[in-house]
Amino acid sequence: MRYPDLAVIRTLAASLALAFLCGCAGETGPYPSKEIRIIVQSPPGGLSDQISRIMGSLIEKDFGVPLVAENKPGASGALAFSYVARQQPSGYIIGHTPVELGMVRTLGYTDIGPGDMTLICRVSLIPPVLVVRAEAPWKDFAEFVAAAKAQPGELIMANSGTGSIWHFNTLLLQANTGIQVTHLPYNGSGGTLVSLMGGHVDAVIAGVSEAMTQIESGTLRPLAVFDSKRSSVLPDTPTTYELGYRMGTPAWSAFSGPPGMEPAVRDKLAGAFAKASEDPLFLNLCADRGIEPAYLGPADFEKFAHQQAEYFAEQIPLLLGMRP
Repeated sequence: MRYPDLAVIRTLAASLALAFLCGCAGETGPYPSKEIRIIVQSPPGGLSDQISRIMGSLIEKDFGVPLVAENKPGASGALAFSYVARQQPSGYIIGHTPVELGMVRTLGYTDIGPGDMTLICRVSLIPPVLVVRAEAPWKDFAEFVAAAKAQPGELIMANSGTGSIWHFNTLLLQANTGIQVTHLPYNGSGGTLVSLMGGHVDAVIAGVSEAMTQIESGTLRPLAVFDSKRSSVLPDTPTTYELGYRMGTPAWSAFSGPPGMEPAVRDKLAGAFAKASEDPLFLNLCADRGIEPAYLGPADFEKFAHQQAEYFAEQIPLLLGMRP
């Protein structure tokens, strides 16, 4: 029987030891010293994905390491939130964190809320808009509401997932106007808008930024922005507040990490996101798509996120007819 050469064994052992040490260096050296993964709770191509990828590309310039977006959609973000919360708090896995972080616990999707994550920062707000096809018979918000009242449950409204922020705004629409519609959930806003353009549903509430391409092309007609002030990219579209309905809850984009992150790591990330939030590339995206730049650092974002969770804990049971 022939045994391996002793020199070969020693070389292999040295190589394995070197590989082990190199693998550990990223965790123990100055932060950051290796790739950072951004877990995105929505499918590729959506607004959350776009913001995560743009922010990642801008921060790469400062950090000198790749920031790679990885999509884990499902359960209104609960799958992604749960995944991030289980990771080591090293700062090498963080999550894009939308408004649904304040909703999923009340909805029963997962027992995770703002207090179960390291909250890094918020970067933007996105107001909702009600859109219909350009050839739809309803020329304004009042005509749409009148038609829905005349046909309870017959109009179909798609949403980006049961329990998502746009589903929540559709429930607000029902509660404040007295209409009843049939809800058709999708996994993200992209599918809802495709379904609307294809004539499979009658209306959609989505983010202004998500519907702007179709609005600009004349394919979709905006009926109302669900906000107290008009959108800069839809100056001719009235707000629900102007129309006499004090309703509308915006989406937001933020970032968080697993619980227990070192404050120094959190603050370094927050500072990098703050700088990226002022970059012309991000500001141009916001201006073009109707996104509101709205950076909040760790302390302010933590206060805001907990207030949002309290709001949804109160409102969701009422809108869904659930017991408190």
